[in-house]
Amino acid sequence: MKTYNIYMPPESGPDSDIASAIYLPDNRALFAAIVPPLWFIWHRLWWGLTIYVAYLAIAFLLLLTPWQYAVIFLSAIPGIYLFLEGHELVRQKYENQGWWQIGVVQANNEEDAELRNTFGRKSSEQSSQSEFEEFSAAGLHKNFNTSSDNHGSSQNSIGIFPLEPSA
Repeated sequence: MKTYNIYMPPESGPDSDIASAIYLPDNRALFAAIVPPLWFIWHRLWWGLTIYVAYLAIAFLLLLTPWQYAVIFLSAIPGIYLFLEGHELVRQKYENQGWWQIGVVQANNEEDAELRNTFGRKSSEQSSQSEFEEFSAAGLHKNFNTSSDNHGSSQNSIGIFPLEPSA
């Protein structure tokens, strides 16, 4: 199963339609490793394309030097990087444009991810509302454990974590 990051457009609010969301896979980008320039163009990563072309120009100039055999290894470096981190570049592009991440879903493909997100969102909204009502009715939010530290002073805490810093 793949993991998909779900992003909403910058102009949408928390209650907006989920149909405007995009699903970015969090896996390896094989197409980016095979044909990097086309992958950059497809995802509209213009700065990445510019850096890639400049890198290739430097590699081409190295062909004229005695280190011409090093170009074979140097030309593989961008492809390996894009194979491993290509989708991270796309994710950063969307975050820089103001898109905000609303969740992460594991699914076999993008359609399954959309279904899981849509139905998971509806059921989680219903269950979180009922859990909140049960939590409030039981008064659990007011009853914290009281523990004392080595100096004998007591403070409110949940387990070993204090709720408020000591003065």
